[in-house]
Parts: sequence; structure tokens; C-alpha cells
Amino acid sequence: MRVSKALAACGFVAVLAAGLTGCGDDSDDSSAAETSTTTSAAAATTEAAAELDAAAQQQITDAYVTFFNGTTPVDVRVGLVENGDTFRPALEGMAADPRASATTVTVAAVEGVDDTTADVTYTLLMGGNPVMPDQSGQAVEQDGTWKVASATFCALLAVSGGGNLPPGC
Repeated sequence: MRVSKALAACGFVAVLAAGLTGCGDDSDDSSAAETSTTTSAAAATTEAAAELDAAAQQQITDAYVTFFNGTTPVDVRVGLVENGDTFRPALEGMAADPRASATTVTVAAVEGVDDTTADVTYTLLMGGNPVMPDQSGQAVEQDGTWKVASATFCALLAVSGGGNLPPGC
């Protein structure tokens, strides 16, 4: 059963890239609503964002960039996601897929929510090309280290359509 879950997770990057590169709506209707929501959320978190120091913002950015780099070893990735040991089988399955090595991420913004949570705006890339631009995720401070929130990783796994989410999701 662990093997089948890991194999399902292997297809995450390929399915995600293939399925989402063709998706989208050129209509501006949804972007106006998203801009309004984003503006409201940004205004609400401005005070909290000021409390997140530059070192924390850099640690969060580094965690995202390293975690979503398909060439990062599994042991390192386990340490960069909240409750990482729970996701080890999924991460091992992804690492076994040669297509996964082409994934990277860029971080556009990090804003503090509270002392242990931050909102992150990021773009997932495949071979340097954006496949999921301007995504909203979170980072959490766990054991004194900022990590990719498990909810963010689980949301990406759910989008991949693999069916079975790993424990922890």
C-alpha cells in the first residue's frame, strides 16, 4: 500500500504540469475579484508583515526554494516541510520520477500572519517555465525553523489528482 501511495505521488509533478499548463481563462472577470481579495488580505496583514523580520523572510524563502527543487535530496526535503516524516513516502516516490528533477519555485512575497505562520506567494516552475503562477501557500515555524506548511504541500498533492493523499493530509 505504501508503494502504491508513493507511486501515485510520483505522478504529482508530471500530472500537475501537464494538467495545469493548459488550464486558465483569459477573462479578466476572475482577476478583478482576485485582485480585490488580495488587496484586502494584504491590507489586513500589513501590521503582521512588519513584525516578520528579514531573517525570517529569508528562511521562509529558502525553505520554499529548496523544498520545491526537484533535485533536493529527500532527507533535506523532509526537514523543510511541516511534519515532514509523515510525507517521506510521497517525497521518495516523487524523487524516483525523473521528471520531478525539473521542478523549481520562485517566491514573490512573504508576509507574517502571526509569530508562527506566514503567507507565501510563489510560482511553481517545470523546466524553468511557470506551471502554477502566483500560488498562495503558508509557512509555519516548527521547532524553531520555518517550513513549508503541510497544508500547502497537501493542496498541491490534491491538485495532482492522484486520488490517495498521503497520511498527514
